[in-house]
Amino acid sequence: MSQYQLRVYTLRDSDALTAYEKIWAQHMAGMAKHRITTHGVWTAPAAPGSDTPRLYALVSYTDADDVQERLEAYLSSPEFRADMEGFDIARIVGLDETLLTPTVDSPLR
Repeated sequence: MSQYQLRVYTLRDSDALTAYEKIWAQHMAGMAKHRITTHGVWTAPAAPGSDTPRLYALVSYTDADDVQERLEAYLSSPEFRADMEGFDIARIVGLDETLLTPTVDSPLR
């Protein structure tokens, strides 16, 4: 059974969201090299009364993998650095990571 993680990035503004959406398209290949599978990436505009849009990504790791170890390996990789080149990381104003456990009947197990 896989370990799933919902990653929620809060971006500074809609321009940052557009830029980071393109970066995530590049992240998928690099993440796969580090045994992190991307199942989907979604965007959400800023909520009423807020200026901060969000990008949601659902990823998974194999059951035997240490999630933090896999993630740290990717974040220190040349692929990650290349993907992020020219993007000011300060444009990401928040990141929430939630490990999800599939239910017995979940299609994603």
